[in-house]
Amino acid sequence: MKLRGQNGFSLMEMVIVLTTLALLAAVAGPYLANGVRAYNDTSASVHTLGKLRAASERLVREIREIDNTGGYRIFTPVSGPNSTLRFTKTDTETVTIDTSASLLRMGYASVNTGTPYILSDELASLTFRYWQADGVSAATGNADVAIIEFELVLSHAGNSYAQRSRVALRNRP
Repeated sequence: MKLRGQNGFSLMEMVIVLTTLALLAAVAGPYLANGVRAYNDTSASVHTLGKLRAASERLVREIREIDNTGGYRIFTPVSGPNSTLRFTKTDTETVTIDTSASLLRMGYASVNTGTPYILSDELASLTFRYWQADGVSAATGNADVAIIEFELVLSHAGNSYAQRSRVALRNRP
């Protein structure tokens, strides 16, 4: 009887290959996990920055339309920084921008009364400041407000993202 050649692997060869693969996985695994974590962190940051940009642009568009009838129709005190702004636009719509917990909200008097729209759910802080036309002197009343500056800070996963904008008001006397 003639013996045929062996087909397959020996037990020793299988153990060596499996041990080599286990060592390779142990070395490469953390690098792959770090890559996935970096991608997720970057994706979350880009999402938060998109929210920051969208909220800032919306605030600028609304603030720019404050009505002026001898003095801007701003109902919140302009003598110092605050986190709420309530005003009337040129189309007679009253707008309220305020904060609640981590929410940046904008409400309109004639639309969904009592139910403001949420511009961002990652708010860390919002501050409004009021300036005269020279951009250096603080405004003391509605009659001398020419520029409204706001600083919007959003936070996500322990990181803060800030944007400061200055809005030159239209409809100046």
